[in-house]
Amino acid sequence: MNLATLPDYRADTAPHAAAVADDHTDLNNTGFLTAVRRATASLRAAGVSTGDVVAIMLPNTATLVVSLFATWRLGATATPVDPALPAEDAGHQMAYTRAKVLIAVRKPAYAFPVQTVIPADRLTTAQPDTAEPARARDNAPALLIHTDTAAGDPKVVTLDHLTLNALCRLAIEIFALTDTDHSLSILPLFRVNGIAVGAVSPLLAGGRTTVAGPFSPTTFFDRIEGSRATYFTADPIMYTQLSDLPAEMQPNTSSVRFAICGTARTGVELRTKFEHRYGIPIIHDHGLTELPSHGRSIPQQHTPNTCRSG
Repeated sequence: MNLATLPDYRADTAPHAAAVADDHTDLNNTGFLTAVRRATASLRAAGVSTGDVVAIMLPNTATLVVSLFATWRLGATATPVDPALPAEDAGHQMAYTRAKVLIAVRKPAYAFPVQTVIPADRLTTAQPDTAEPARARDNAPALLIHTDTAAGDPKVVTLDHLTLNALCRLAIEIFALTDTDHSLSILPLFRVNGIAVGAVSPLLAGGRTTVAGPFSPTTFFDRIEGSRATYFTADPIMYTQLSDLPAEMQPNTSSVRFAICGTARTGVELRTKFEHRYGIPIIHDHGLTELPSHGRSIPQQHTPNTCRSG
């Protein structure tokens, strides 16, 4: 499915079904589409059009998910930026990807190399955009993902729409996702596994996603019990912290079908400890959302090469 049209499809087929939530927002499909169309209008007013790059430097929130789909609706490319980066490093990343517009929590004091900064609280205040969503080509870039290298050189890998769709469809097949699934997204949404497995795949499957705020092992299972999530994504450090909680903590995890481990593999001992304690099997996503090894560093004067699946 064309990602740009997914909010429209969901609103048409199940207008009142839950779509995207965070600690302060709960959007059904109609509300999700409206938010995306409002964000699209704000981006269009800032001069964004097909082929442009939009930098998204937000914490894990529903607004980040809305920003992704608004960017794709215009035929533009999203480049998520870690909001915890020092301003100079974030600026370098935007320069490498030639971002035209930045969506941030607020207007920064630092002068980033973009034409316009849109604060998150103003992103969805415009009247909804009325234009039809863009129909992106398979080889059009959907995401520019910043990765780390051993030498510390900047490296950006491009995922085109075909690749991102393929990753999400594979996740739906492997994890047997359906419209009854509810993802609790913990991993950062400036990483491909956070975006593909934690947010986009459940929406493509007809389910929903809740974007969790900062991770705390002591409150995590409160989120599980409150949201009734059916799966979540985390990393080995998080699984270690959850496994080491006091024995008297006995949360209700009956809604959870499985957990996904990203960024690195859990060892057998940790996986066994977690699974025995909580009755939740851990599945690794490696090989599914690892970025292509031929991704390149991007000189500022060149355009990123697009990595394709297959």
